[in-house]
Amino acid sequence: MSSPHPAASRTRVLQLLSEGHAAQDVARRLGIPASTVYRWRRSLGIPHGPSPAHGRVQELEAELLLYRRTIDALSDVMPPKDVTR
Repeated sequence: MSSPHPAASRTRVLQLLSEGHAAQDVARRLGIPASTVYRWRRSLGIPHGPSPAHGRVQELEAELLLYRRTIDALSDVMPPKDVTR
């Protein structure tokens, strides 16, 4: 049985899914039933959920927050060099 959706649609769906977009968002964006998007994802074994890069981004954001808090704390104790007393 042939699919009523062009091959280009399937390719675009799979590309968006592999970039980490949610299946519901992809379906809504491309006007394809969500069940079709889920079936295509399952047939190719594309994992669902956040991509591995998402976890790394969260780690880096937490690290950045720590550095910003450290800088704020040090600014209270030691003003920048160009500030005169």
